[in-house]
Amino acid sequence: MQNKFPTCFSYLNVYVSLLLLLFLLSACSHTSSKTQSRIADQDPIQFFRYEMDRLRKDYRIPGMAVAVLENQKIVFAEGFGYADIENSIPTAVDTPFNIASLSKTFAAAILMKLVEEERLDLDTPIADILKDTDFTYDVGTFHGYATVCRKIKEFSKDPDFEYAEYAFLLKNYRCDKESITIKHHFTHTAQGNPGETYRYNGFLFGFLSLVAEEASGKPYPTLLVDHIIAPLEMTNTIPSTTNQRRDQILAKRAKYYRVGFGGEFKPSEYPVTLSSSAGIVTTVLDMAKFDVAMDRNLIVSAGSKAAMFSKTISNNGKPLPYGLGWFAQEHAGVKLLWHYGWAPKAYSSLILKVPEKEVTLILFANSEGASANFHLGRGDVLRSPFAIAFLNVFTDMMVTQENF
Repeated sequence: MQNKFPTCFSYLNVYVSLLLLLFLLSACSHTSSKTQSRIADQDPIQFFRYEMDRLRKDYRIPGMAVAVLENQKIVFAEGFGYADIENSIPTAVDTPFNIASLSKTFAAAILMKLVEEERLDLDTPIADILKDTDFTYDVGTFHGYATVCRKIKEFSKDPDFEYAEYAFLLKNYRCDKESITIKHHFTHTAQGNPGETYRYNGFLFGFLSLVAEEASGKPYPTLLVDHIIAPLEMTNTIPSTTNQRRDQILAKRAKYYRVGFGGEFKPSEYPVTLSSSAGIVTTVLDMAKFDVAMDRNLIVSAGSKAAMFSKTISNNGKPLPYGLGWFAQEHAGVKLLWHYGWAPKAYSSLILKVPEKEVTLILFANSEGASANFHLGRGDVLRSPFAIAFLNVFTDMMVTQENF
C-alpha cells in the first residue's frame, strides 16, 4: 500500500510535464506564426529570405542559391548555407551548380532554333534522323538508332545484365515497331502508343542532343555556346567558351551531398555527361540572363516560344502537363511555366515563371532536397513548398499548402 501513492504521484508528474510541454510547443508555434506574419507584413523580401532558409533547413539542403526576377530585372539574389561544408565555403549568387534537368530548357531553345531555320521537322521519325548515328550507352557503342534500340531492349530483359535496374527507362518504348517522332521524345509521349500518354523520361529526352547534332552538323556543346552561352555572356556556365574558363567554373562548383543514416551530410557524386537532358553547370545569375533572353525573344521567336510553353495535346485530345521542354499548368486562371531538376542524393533545381505577373524564380541546391519529396514529374509545381513561398510573396495568387 505504501508504494501506490508514490507511483501514482510519479504518473501525475509525467502527465503534468507532458501537458506543460504541449503548451510550450503550442505557444512557440503560435509565436513563430505571429513572427512570420509580422515579417511578411513589414518586409515581403525579408519574409521570402526567411522562408527560403527555413525550407532549406527543413528539406536538408546544405547550400542553396536563389534569384527572383520581376519585369526582367533581378529583385532578389542570395546564397544560403554552404557550397562546401568541409572547407566552410558559403554559397554565393555566383556559385556554379549542376542544374540537372533544367538543362532541358536550353535544349528546347536549341531545337526550336533549328526548326525556325528549317533544318529540323519535329514530326520526323527519330529513327530516320538517327539511322547513321553512333549512340554511346553504358554497355558500349552501337551504330544506328534501330540497332541501339534493339540491343538495349535485349540487354534490358536479361536479369543478369549489369544495368538491368535501368530497364524501366525503356518500358513500353516500342521503337522496333512504332513510328516514334522527334516530337514524341520532346514531349515525353514516346512510350506506349506514341503521342497518347505522358510519361516523364529524361533518358529518352537525351536522344534529342543527337538529333540537334545531326540537323545542324555541329557538336551539341558548340550549339549551346554559339546560340546561348556566348551571346548572353554567361561567363559562369559550362559548356564554356574556353577550357580554361571551364576549369575555373569547376573549381568553384558547389559540392553535392546526401543525407546519411544519422542525418549528417555526406559528400556525394553524380557523374553525368552533357546532353539535351542534363549536364549544364551554371549560376542563378547566368540562368537569369537566359530567362530574360527568352522573355525578350532573343533566342527563339515569339511563335516558337508560344509552342514551347503550350501543353501538349494527346492523340485523343487530352491536354498533357508538358510542352516542348517546359511544364505548363494553370492555377486560378494564371499560367505557370516551370521545370525541375533532380539528381538523386546529389543536387536539385527549380525554375518557375509566371508570365502574366512577369516574375521568375530560379533555385539551385546541392542536395536532392529541393525536388526529391514532391513528385514534380507528375506535372504539378504546387507540390513544391519553395514554389508556393515564391508565389505567395511575389504574386497575389495566395496558394496554400493544401495544394500539394
